Amino acid sequence: MAKYLWEERPRALADFRAGSWWHRTSPDSHFRRSLVCSLPTHGGSGRITLSGRTLKATGAAVAEGAPADATHTRELDSDAEVLEAYRTWFGMEFTTVPEAAPLPHGAG
Repeated sequence: MAKYLWEERPRALADFRAGSWWHRTSPDSHFRRSLVCSLPTHGGSGRITLSGRTLKATGAAVAEGAPADATHTRELDSDAEVLEAYRTWFGMEFTTVPEAAPLPHGAG
């Protein structure tokens, strides 16, 4: 079963406005409930993502030459591990683990 649909038709930036708005504002959006930091690796053939305390590697970030659908996920147990992941993978230094802004009262 295919996970993605690939289309080569050109898109205007405005085509993504509604979806972007939902991800930014909906209390149901993952991006409103957890901080997400993600970067491509290995020239775009891999990706590393930190979402809350979950560190996920995909593609070549799992292992050199790994298939594009390869994944490795690890739950980080301590604040020290989360801070080290931000520092190692994203070059960001924090003294405390960042937290998502609270949802407005009555949302979610």
